[in-house]
Amino acid sequence: MTMQPERGADVPLPDLCVHELFARHAAAAPEAAAVWYGEERLGYGELDQRANRFAHLLRARGIGPETPVVLCLERGTTLLVAMLGILKAGGYYVPLDPGYPPERLAFMLGDSGAAVAVTERALADRVQAAPTVVLADEADLGGWPDTPPDADVVPDNLIYQMYTSGSTGLPKGVQVTHRGVVRLVHGSGFADFGAGEVFLLLTSLCFDVSTFELWGALATGAALAVLPPGVPAAASIEAAVRRFGVTTVWLSSGLFGHVVDDRVTALAGVRHVIAGGDVVPPVQARRVIEELGAEMSNGYGPTECTTFACVHRGMTVADTAGPIPIGKPIANTHAFVTGADGVPVEPGERGELLLGGPGLARGYFRRPALTAERFVPDPAGGGGRLYRTGDEVALRPDGTFAFFGRLDQQVKIRGFRVEPGEVEAALTAHPLVRSAVVVPCERDGGDRVLAAHVVASRPAAAELREFLLARLPAHLVPSLWSWPDELPITPNGKVDRAALPEPEEARPAGEFVVPRTPAEEAVAEVWRELLDLERVGVHDDFFADLGGHSLLATRVVALLGERFPVELPVSTVFEASTVELLAAEVHRAVTEYVAALSDVDVQRALS
Repeated sequence: MTMQPERGADVPLPDLCVHELFARHAAAAPEAAAVWYGEERLGYGELDQRANRFAHLLRARGIGPETPVVLCLERGTTLLVAMLGILKAGGYYVPLDPGYPPERLAFMLGDSGAAVAVTERALADRVQAAPTVVLADEADLGGWPDTPPDADVVPDNLIYQMYTSGSTGLPKGVQVTHRGVVRLVHGSGFADFGAGEVFLLLTSLCFDVSTFELWGALATGAALAVLPPGVPAAASIEAAVRRFGVTTVWLSSGLFGHVVDDRVTALAGVRHVIAGGDVVPPVQARRVIEELGAEMSNGYGPTECTTFACVHRGMTVADTAGPIPIGKPIANTHAFVTGADGVPVEPGERGELLLGGPGLARGYFRRPALTAERFVPDPAGGGGRLYRTGDEVALRPDGTFAFFGRLDQQVKIRGFRVEPGEVEAALTAHPLVRSAVVVPCERDGGDRVLAAHVVASRPAAAELREFLLARLPAHLVPSLWSWPDELPITPNGKVDRAALPEPEEARPAGEFVVPRTPAEEAVAEVWRELLDLERVGVHDDFFADLGGHSLLATRVVALLGERFPVELPVSTVFEASTVELLAAEVHRAVTEYVAALSDVDVQRALS
């Protein structure tokens, strides 16, 4: 490589770990708000002391530098105490989503090599295979010192290991250091950090953007508002923004689009909205700029480069006239665009984006060959490395990068990185399946889902979905299916993806029953609209039968709220997932609403 890379600002980084940055703010302003969660408020000093005690507890169980600790907790203050305690003990956290299937949780637990798992009583069965289980919600911390232990941890030690989808059928653990996170939140220039700022924690801890939400607040002296467990929706986000004065919000591209469409005012008062994880929808971005006057940014970055590598900060209305660029490298980050031969291309030419700087992950846990393939030597020398993103970009005249998609088969589904090969491997493990190809597909409404083309002894979508849901996270389970006798093959022996048949929604095997009441009709109509279906029966299950997912569930409650004077929580769709059951919940809520009306309310409505 001979051409110079695009570089972010060169900002000196403190030679401190993330928890040491937190402790510095706790010492300087112990009474300052660190965490808001429901009715609970934790100051920096109190959170620091609780975390110190928890760290001593973990040290007594053998935790120290480079020691993994599985973390399986819902969002809340217990999570933050435990996470900081792990770091103060010298260890690194391996987050597990409690909602993942048992088989996947068991793999991550075993693969991580963690001897200790931190969880809570209600979730203990998720990590029962761990040699030692610490129940953070029941831990007696009273007898432990409230000063930090001497952990002898340095910035190049690990802070977390996060699993992403793997093409071989098994997720791979990305190992990130303290230095990588410090580079993300210290002088990085793409967001405002520090006292007076309020960040919102709303993503799963298994999604690497939680790194920005958590440490963008707690490592800089800002406050962190924590959304209750469950699927984020416009209503819950709006409540947190209003109550805690949230100043900066990150939303995955899919959730961002839904929130703006459902209730753009949910983000009113937020100074800076960052969207990313996939292509940011220009129409919704324009609405935030024009209707709310908020600063709008597009954030791009792989887990292997610690959350964000490039950000297009402060986009204008003109930026939303077409595909929104992913911006320029943030501070202490540099980028090359290379051709298939590995040689840098001229500005304006398309090529693969390669990233460098202290934000790079150490590599993939126990995957040396894959690490060597994706993390290559930086030709500038000095022992540096570059990460091959697999993303196709081009440098625009204004110095920002245009994004064109993947160079391989990897896709983004609801903000999560998905290797179709992992889904294909799981499908072919079923005895009915001879071969399978999984590809991304976009519904008419813009919702991106997976489509499975399966050569099987018989069509069995419901059976295969159930099989996959027991093994994979919901975002890896296909929503559309086709059943060819054979997969089409190109002359060179590869699957001809262009010749695959049109996939269809899998119809439930049971008897089709038409909606019978106005409430059932309304629910069915909403589902038909969102899922792009011709018909929906009262016994159809939104998730198991029709391929719905959590982001669409937020749209379901929003659209029902437009038709009826009720505001159902998103959890209702999960608990009452057929038309019949959800319509009954709508009817119950409407009945309660009407019963609560006074005579004056009735007269006002009639007039």
